[in-house]
Amino acid sequence: MKRRNILKFVSLLSAGSFVMLAAASCTQPNNTNQNPNSGSTPTTPTDPSQELAAAKTALSLLLDTKNQNIQMYVDYAKIQDTLIKAYDTAKDVLDDTASTTQNLKDATTVLESAISTAEKAKTDFDTKNSALVTAYNSLKESLKVEDTILASVEEANYSAIKENLVALYSQAKAIVKTTLDPITGNIPQAKSVMDISQPLANAIMRNNAWKQNADNLVNSFIKQTLVKKDLTGVSQTAEQPGNYSFVGYSVDVDNANWSFAKRQVWSSLVDHLAPAVADDENKPVTPLTDVSWIYSLAGDNAKYTLNFRYFGAQQQTAYLYFPYKLVKTGDSSTVGLQYSLNGGEAQQISFAESSGAGASDDSGGESQAMPSSAHMNSTPTVDDIKVAKIALSNLKFNSNTVEFSVPSGKVAPMIGNMYITSSDKVENKDKIYSDMFGNTYNKETDPTAVTVDLLKGYSLATSYNIFVQQFKNLMQDNNQISKPVYLVGFIGGAQTRFQNKMISEFTNSKDNPNKNDGERTFTIYVNAPQAGNYYISGSYITTQREPRSVRFEAKDKSTNSVAITVMSDTNFETLKTFDTSSTLTTVISQNSNKTLNLQKGLNKIVITSVDGKDTPFIGNLTFTLMGEAANPSANNGN
Repeated sequence: MKRRNILKFVSLLSAGSFVMLAAASCTQPNNTNQNPNSGSTPTTPTDPSQELAAAKTALSLLLDTKNQNIQMYVDYAKIQDTLIKAYDTAKDVLDDTASTTQNLKDATTVLESAISTAEKAKTDFDTKNSALVTAYNSLKESLKVEDTILASVEEANYSAIKENLVALYSQAKAIVKTTLDPITGNIPQAKSVMDISQPLANAIMRNNAWKQNADNLVNSFIKQTLVKKDLTGVSQTAEQPGNYSFVGYSVDVDNANWSFAKRQVWSSLVDHLAPAVADDENKPVTPLTDVSWIYSLAGDNAKYTLNFRYFGAQQQTAYLYFPYKLVKTGDSSTVGLQYSLNGGEAQQISFAESSGAGASDDSGGESQAMPSSAHMNSTPTVDDIKVAKIALSNLKFNSNTVEFSVPSGKVAPMIGNMYITSSDKVENKDKIYSDMFGNTYNKETDPTAVTVDLLKGYSLATSYNIFVQQFKNLMQDNNQISKPVYLVGFIGGAQTRFQNKMISEFTNSKDNPNKNDGERTFTIYVNAPQAGNYYISGSYITTQREPRSVRFEAKDKSTNSVAITVMSDTNFETLKTFDTSSTLTTVISQNSNKTLNLQKGLNKIVITSVDGKDTPFIGNLTFTLMGEAANPSANNGN
């Protein structure tokens, strides 16, 4: 009990001591200036002159932001003008020696408000006019590279591209000069700005491609392969015959109920080659061959629309080339074709009688501008491919359209891929012919050999059995060939390649044309670099059972032909080569010719059998000029 009382007292004593300590603390005198003689300065100035100086400093510092803030609104003239006036007014207050501290403070407040107002006005404007701002900013980005872009198109060949750029830049500068938010007048329309910004940005982005287009036009050509979807309004709407490989024939094709046909490559005697699949879905697969024909333009509103881009310096006249022929002889008396350029009046394409193979404008000779008579095109025939030439006047910069149709009461010839050039030089025409017929040369200058790619060049067959096949894993010189090889088979003879499959199993199958024996021929075209006698070399596969022969015939075929005999040590598995300049190649002794005499320019070569028998499968052919090209006796093999 005594212990508990003692503890309670101590506890009360302790509590009382703390209470007394706290009370003493609260009742201490409050002396804010313990040393009145220390001379310390209060934190808030009480001197009016110091307040004035501080106000001036604050306003001066704010005025120093003028250039930075004003530059933010260089594209917003109205906002910028208002802000400049606010800065100028504040500057006047600062410069006025009579301004009081309150005047200066008020000026600072007003200017701060103007700066905030300008920022909000710009944000509101951008939000409300986002499409306009985007298009305008694109213009400004384009203007940054003006000098560089214009310097890149100084060459004469790019004059049309430069003219277009200068015009676009001029319009862009006019828009940027008035700014997004003009001081007077309405803001620009978003569409009006986009109508300049988008073409200018596109012209800059595609500058190199457009320059390449201009270079190609003046130095060679632009190729436009036929596109099936651009053939519209035709009455013959069936698919091309599924059993065809070559779709151009040198004999009549009866009852053609299709309007468009493209060469088909086969993987076997009876199977089409499956279409290639692109490694990159964004990059289209380049077709093995683009040889195509428009068979018919029959139909009340039938037309083929050619769309192409033109950036050449020469806008007044360009030249359009394309192959053409008849489907059947019965059309020869009613053939007709017309075109219109960029929606203009239809122009008749003139056809006139002309002898010789190939194009009517094949004048040969030295490099020079071709005469105006070159625009007259040969009358089309069934057994020959001619090349039309059309002068296109007053082309537009960039996009152009040519529509082909048939005059009333006429029948159109078959027409093929299109070529455009801005130059009338013979060199350009030769380049077009070479590409059209799959010709390549052994050297760029002074060539002496030309190779014909049978897969890629326009050609003619006389039977649907003649076809081009892809071969894989062939052997050559005891080594397996890594790349596919393309060979043409069933020239000559009377065999059908559909022995184990009914033709009727193919879409829209046709059993014509089908010439046999000596009439089953294959026609190619050689654009000879110069006149002379040419050896022939190439590749083939054949059977080991018996020798097979093949004949090459040029103009005056009775005296201007070469025939060879070949054999193989395997059955259509080993790729062999022949060369009529070599003693290892057996030349048939009918005339002992080892060369064909070719004229400078386009030459029609007919490949056929000997005595109507089967021929080997043949690959690309090379025609090499003899050393004694001018010697007429060279053709006899001596």
